Amino acid sequence: MIYKFLVISCFAVSVNLSFAEEINKSNLFDYFDNKKYLTAEFTQRTFQDGNERTVSGTIKAVRDGKFKIIYFEPMQEVIGSDGKSIFRLDYELEQMDVLPQEDYFKNTPISIFTSDVSSLSSLYQISYCDKIKNTTICEITPKSNDAFLEKLFLNFRNFELEELSYTDSFGQTVTLSFFNLSWLSFPNEDLEISIPKEIDIVYH
Repeated sequence: MIYKFLVISCFAVSVNLSFAEEINKSNLFDYFDNKKYLTAEFTQRTFQDGNERTVSGTIKAVRDGKFKIIYFEPMQEVIGSDGKSIFRLDYELEQMDVLPQEDYFKNTPISIFTSDVSSLSSLYQISYCDKIKNTTICEITPKSNDAFLEKLFLNFRNFELEELSYTDSFGQTVTLSFFNLSWLSFPNEDLEISIPKEIDIVYH
């Protein structure tokens, strides 16, 4: 499914952009205020009905709605957005699906990195932020009653985002552990998806 990231998934941080306060319930969204770009590698673990699946990948995201997620084997998929349409390239099926983005990712974890920060408080409410030694765990929940996402947890260590996990309406628990994370800007070309000649493009 397109939303399995997050679907989606933040670790050695290259730059922390001078956030010096302790992360708490009142300033959680402020943490992301000047973080316009995200680049990271991740390991994603999905738990459902006693089964576990682990995949790895990379993510690049911009706070204007654009992103690109590459899943490595066994999935071999690329999911991206240009801010208007969603692209899902499945190498095994030799097909790329193109869907209108609309509000598809509004209440999914990828919105943490692609939504305007001023919009985050309208999408989510912060249940708590608890600190234990050097680790801070924050729980947020969507304000919409029909959201795919049920609960989302952000784990920070010394102001650095280390992990994102969530439960969803499909009974899944998904944990993304990030590493080699950077908030530095990158060229728009990094978000382009290269389409092999044998791939069929299907518009929905």
